[in-house]
Amino acid sequence: MLLGAWVCVVTALLLVIPGAAIGRRMSLSWPVALVAGPPLTLAMVGIATVVYGAIGFEWNPVTALLAWVGAFAVAGIYHAGIRRWAVPKSVDTEPDTSDDPPLGVRAAGIAALGPVLGGVIIAVTCIRPLVQTAPGGLNNIPQIWDALWHASSLRWIHETGVGSSLRMGELMNYDTHGFNYYPNTWHALGALEFDLTSANTVELYNTYSPATLAVTVPLGVAALAYWCARHRFSTTTSAYAAGLAAAIAALFPSLPYVEVSVTSVPNAVGVSLAPVAAVLTISAVGDRRRILPAALAIAGVTATHPSGLILIAVIVGLWWLVQALWRPVHGRVVDAGALALTGVLALVAILPVIYGTMRIADNNELSGFEFRDETAGVGTAVSQALFNATVPISEHRIWWLVGLAVLGLVVMIWARCWAAIAAWAVFVLLTANSVVALGPLSGPLGTLGGYFYNSGHRLTFVTAMFSAAAAGLAVGVAGVWVADRFGGARSWTRPVVFVVLLALVAGAGVWRYPSNALIASKNRHEVRIGPDDLAAYAWLDAQPGAHDGLIMNNLDQGTGWIYPVTGLTPMFPFYRANDFSERQRDLFWGVDRIGADPHIDAIVRDMNVQYVIDSPPSYWGFQRGAPDPAHGHQGDPFLALRRNGAPGLTEVFRQGSATVYRVTLPQETQPAG
Repeated sequence: MLLGAWVCVVTALLLVIPGAAIGRRMSLSWPVALVAGPPLTLAMVGIATVVYGAIGFEWNPVTALLAWVGAFAVAGIYHAGIRRWAVPKSVDTEPDTSDDPPLGVRAAGIAALGPVLGGVIIAVTCIRPLVQTAPGGLNNIPQIWDALWHASSLRWIHETGVGSSLRMGELMNYDTHGFNYYPNTWHALGALEFDLTSANTVELYNTYSPATLAVTVPLGVAALAYWCARHRFSTTTSAYAAGLAAAIAALFPSLPYVEVSVTSVPNAVGVSLAPVAAVLTISAVGDRRRILPAALAIAGVTATHPSGLILIAVIVGLWWLVQALWRPVHGRVVDAGALALTGVLALVAILPVIYGTMRIADNNELSGFEFRDETAGVGTAVSQALFNATVPISEHRIWWLVGLAVLGLVVMIWARCWAAIAAWAVFVLLTANSVVALGPLSGPLGTLGGYFYNSGHRLTFVTAMFSAAAAGLAVGVAGVWVADRFGGARSWTRPVVFVVLLALVAGAGVWRYPSNALIASKNRHEVRIGPDDLAAYAWLDAQPGAHDGLIMNNLDQGTGWIYPVTGLTPMFPFYRANDFSERQRDLFWGVDRIGADPHIDAIVRDMNVQYVIDSPPSYWGFQRGAPDPAHGHQGDPFLALRRNGAPGLTEVFRQGSATVYRVTLPQETQPAG
């Protein structure tokens, strides 16, 4: 747990401090700057890594510091420039609350206890079960598809210094380095922690993943709750509600724990920070000094995962339609101009994302995913979406949290926070549509939900954020009422009530620990990558010359884990590869002909293949058994090798299902015939 705690501390500092300093330099108040810190940090990382990747400059802690210095200097220039502008007095969200006094230091400090508590609950609930029960502890290999990509990316960026999202094809395909875009900002930031924590790749992945969500989930929910509360309440009351919402968020199984379990952490980080960027964008309409920070926050969210941009667009767009058009801040034209300028600046900052997604559009059809339940009806789908109970947490519905969210919804209606309610409703429909087709709405909903892969758990993550914000709003408003009702004008009553409520949330976190920890640590049993595989990796790692050559592997089996675990170079470091070369394909399907086919032997020599590793089963069912192209069954290309061997391979290691062969070809291939 000590290593996990240290990674959490380092992650929190790396996420918050650089961006907060930049935000403060751009005239944000300290409370706002600290909340906006993570998306601003990620914007800096996203922009810097793309620029560095284009000019051949390595990404490491030293160059990251240089990037921050440059960003801070730009922020200073911006600050100097806006001092010459005639800007209105800073407002938070609505014109009818702009005259409230700013948030006091004491209230801000007390409210900050909420995100801290929420972060501690999330980190402990995710990391402790690995340390105590998972095979291998923090070195446990997640058995989910995407985990291999995330772990490999962390190590690859650390070793090569290439963190650009536009150069991830160099990792995905060893032979062709074919173009592949991947939103790599989360990985680039995490790669800096190798030198700061001394964790190995698997340890870092297992601790950095929940550590980031321990920061971003509470802050995202707090921003959403604060925005809703400010429609009617003072800054102090809103801050207390936001702090409680941040803590309560850690109790929802559909927020951090499912995403850690299914290894979709970059998506969850981007989406959880989307409310921060959205609220900052809305506030920029009232205080135009915030236009650039808001644009950069949007860029940081988008660079982390484009799905976050969809949530920002929905929140801001609905705010404009249902609130700002009818109650403009400075006038409809001026307000629209501020939003447009923010959007244009954000668009410039996310050009690499736009370029990358367009380049890979043919291979990554977002709306093509479908996880629907053919046995469910519309009522069931809407119920699951509304009450945060889609697969895989259908049996983990927490009714008292649902009750608090419903009470919060009542408060939101009373406060006339129509935009948040409308955005919540949109994502309830998107989530329900991911469970069962909603008639004529299915097409447009499926297209929009495609950015979340039309996956119930990813969409439920969004609806749960609204639920947590509403629950915090209900509890926070009730707590303030109790404090004022029974404490009168005494200044200590609100803080005392707030601390008592946080203590109750902490107790609920202890009570929810077994269930949420079980969810977070699922998919940790050694189903595909287990002791036999790790023994084979360790054996290969100790062989002379193994690090100088290439390991031929079956990407369908996930043996690409040999790279994050040992640093050895496999032919296929992931479960898929973009732009297969002809020689890769020939070798992949002709591995059993090594030593018998001069063409295959030439490929082996040319690529300097030293070993072949085989460790069934393959990940998907269609990748197993004998190939049957006539009936559309891919099959296992290593099946013939497993049964009959190959003339040019010598078995040198076997343990369980894992087998390693050494290439034993002569130095030169004699011409055929």
